[in-house]
Amino acid sequence: MSPFHRLLRINLTERSFRQEEIPSEIERAFVGGKGLGTAYLLTEVGADTDPFDPGNKLFFCPGALVGTLAPAACRYELVTVSPLTGLYLDCNAGGHYATALKASGHDMVVVEGAASSPTVVHVHDSEVDFLDADELWGCSIYETEMTLLQRLGQPGLRVASIGVAGENLVRFACIANDFSRQAARGGPGAVMGSKKLKAIAASGTHAVAIARPTEFIAAVDQALRQIADNPWVEGKRAHGTVGSLEPMYAVGAVPIRNFTASEAADMPSLALEEFEHRFAMRFACAMCPLSCSKGYRLLGDSSFGQGIEGPEYETVSMLGPNCNLYDPDAIAEANYLCNQLGLDTISAGATIGLVLQALDDGLLSPAQLDWPEQSLSRAEQVAALLEAIAKRRGIGDLLAEGALRAAQALDLEKLVPHVKGMELPAYDPRVSEGMALAFMTSDRGACHLRTWPLGRELSGELPRFGTAGKVDFVVQQQNDKAAEECLGVCQFPYGIGLLTDDLPRLLGAVTGQPWDCPALRTVGERIWNLSRVFNVRRGVSRRDDYLPERFSTQVPLQGPLAGRRVPRQLQEQMLDEYYALRGWSTHGIPLPSRLAQLGLGCIASASARLEMCH
Repeated sequence: MSPFHRLLRINLTERSFRQEEIPSEIERAFVGGKGLGTAYLLTEVGADTDPFDPGNKLFFCPGALVGTLAPAACRYELVTVSPLTGLYLDCNAGGHYATALKASGHDMVVVEGAASSPTVVHVHDSEVDFLDADELWGCSIYETEMTLLQRLGQPGLRVASIGVAGENLVRFACIANDFSRQAARGGPGAVMGSKKLKAIAASGTHAVAIARPTEFIAAVDQALRQIADNPWVEGKRAHGTVGSLEPMYAVGAVPIRNFTASEAADMPSLALEEFEHRFAMRFACAMCPLSCSKGYRLLGDSSFGQGIEGPEYETVSMLGPNCNLYDPDAIAEANYLCNQLGLDTISAGATIGLVLQALDDGLLSPAQLDWPEQSLSRAEQVAALLEAIAKRRGIGDLLAEGALRAAQALDLEKLVPHVKGMELPAYDPRVSEGMALAFMTSDRGACHLRTWPLGRELSGELPRFGTAGKVDFVVQQQNDKAAEECLGVCQFPYGIGLLTDDLPRLLGAVTGQPWDCPALRTVGERIWNLSRVFNVRRGVSRRDDYLPERFSTQVPLQGPLAGRRVPRQLQEQMLDEYYALRGWSTHGIPLPSRLAQLGLGCIASASARLEMCH
């Protein structure tokens, strides 16, 4: 249940706002965070609404435990229609913004319409100010955030803003808060840009009321003990996510040269010690006992500043080996550029990796990239393309459309690593059948954050190769993770999904209602079906749930993935089993009977009509 039982609706066209009660049946069915945003998206945004149309909406949804003492309750979900895929999108960010948004006294902020000129919205408790932002349009994310923090001066104020990439409607532009925290995948920053919304600043004085305080404090203590005993936590605290680079490279997961290889002679340049002696400090999100983020200090001269927060595993892999770049400082500088410009580092790395492979293979010429022959280093090439994309300059105007659209225009479609138009993250799907299925079935396109079976495959809990037990695992963890994202907690301290009863115990103490893991899993399954219905309404079916042909026919010749592929027949087999477990038709359409079992009978008849169309 959402603590305040209300949302704030902001209309940019009219420069108006109002509070609305959230119906209790919606709260019980979807809890908060991802659940609330998904339910309202399905209800309020039409199947034919373009991502850049004023009718598309942004749902900012701090999780149900945000604003309490629950460990690592620091995240908000951003739900909208993706400019990159045209489909369902939710992404989330940590830091301190979610706490400030919840302190305004709202469980969700809905942004609709579009401003006629650049605008900043300031939410403070029940009041909303619309501020002209002409002087901020064109500013970097860091500059925007610093300016607003100084200008507005509210205690506890936090800012979510876009950079020039969002202003220029780059389809993988992010929304950033706390300088280096991003809701990044799928292009939510471009939706803000289309609405001429430069930033939303949030502050407030509301506290979350705890229904059963004594029980809640006991649940917090138990969760902290569980986190302290988790053997996985200490490694993340010590090394951050970049500590995963070496073990992932050892098994062949790290993408190299646009997912064409699984080993590289220069990888020792990215050894963990190369990063660790550059780490200057640790950072933590609100209420986090883990503190996984690292302050990285550049060792050499740089025009980009002396340090950043990060880089993370995904960023190092996608802007590094995937682009044939093995200089830690050059990767950190590229990360800094993405942070300032407001670009998703995963999609940026995948798109640039595609271009650089084509350049290296003679499928593109330097002239097509507006480059002089053989005069730029690889680091300079990456930086130049990032700038060109964010500013839609030269070929960057095409690349800003995302890897799939750009490749189609350049006759390079067979090189694109994507599912449903979203570029693959930094795990080659040939590393395991479980990861292949995770990418194939993710609700927003290729994603490693909905389920991560590779961890169980490497630990021995699931077979290293083959499909035994993996489809069932993927389904359950997708449900678990969707439920977890209703609560606003980070997965690192708790693990991916519902591994203990800590989260339902915390939720029950906050809301005063009974919760257990099975009940939360049902919430997650409900959300998963809603997002699928939303995508089916926008044309998705089984044909969209496959990996690109290259991963079923092309095999790396050397390294851990030598000879590995994911045959189309195997993909068919996994999808058949997946759909059956989900209660979906063989076309991938949720069946009315399963929707009714989940309490979604109101959309069951519509689902039946969709099935008849396939």
